[in-house]
Amino acid sequence: MVKQIKNYLRELGFTANEIKVYIALTQLGEAKAVEVAKKIDLPRTTVISLLNKLSKDNYLTTNKYRGTTYYWIESPKTISASLENKIAIAAQLNNLLTGLYRTEAHFPAAQVYDSKTSIKQFIVKTLGNLPKKSIYYTIDSPGAANYAKIYSDHVRKILYQQKKKKGIVTQTLVPYGSFKQILPFKLKEQLIQIKELPQDIKIHSSLWLIEDKLIHFSGNPPFLVVLKHEQIVKSMKSLYDFLWQISEQKN
Repeated sequence: MVKQIKNYLRELGFTANEIKVYIALTQLGEAKAVEVAKKIDLPRTTVISLLNKLSKDNYLTTNKYRGTTYYWIESPKTISASLENKIAIAAQLNNLLTGLYRTEAHFPAAQVYDSKTSIKQFIVKTLGNLPKKSIYYTIDSPGAANYAKIYSDHVRKILYQQKKKKGIVTQTLVPYGSFKQILPFKLKEQLIQIKELPQDIKIHSSLWLIEDKLIHFSGNPPFLVVLKHEQIVKSMKSLYDFLWQISEQKN
């Protein structure tokens, strides 16, 4: 259970030492910094800095009594409430900025991400921003396990749940003979249509066409390239449509 808690805290952006402090204080209940430091074998000054950071982020509460500061963890519900509040603020900000964002700019753009963290954040943000009932198009290689190299199973499940809740459909082309490599539960967890490419077409990449973006990524080594160019994306979509027509339906 502790291992799973650490994984979830890491996904929320906690550092390794912040996780140690948070879990130790959860176990101790109300405690002084020196008690937390002793439990996790870190310098007291380091622990005080970490406790103050977590307090500032509303993950714990402090109380000063007779010159000594005591710390204790807020209810776990506080994490959920804090995130829900941030989501609500982000939604309001999105509404305000949508009409302003790049209103005077119509130009191609390219971005490169070369770490697992940045790639995961990009994928989560991109899928989270898709409108309901969207369709996006991919060419994937199940044997390469690119997604598994970027994010954990529980993050994958959360993404699948979000996509399914919003009715987002994925159209995926996979290499000939590779459909059998896809685990059945992954098909059940999402709305996905899969076709196998003809045997003589050899494509071993992970490519996405999402709205006005062409995305190419790999898990080993981790890199992701986003190309935003109207004509290139339209051309690739035409090529994709042709491949879809000549491929074999698998599910």
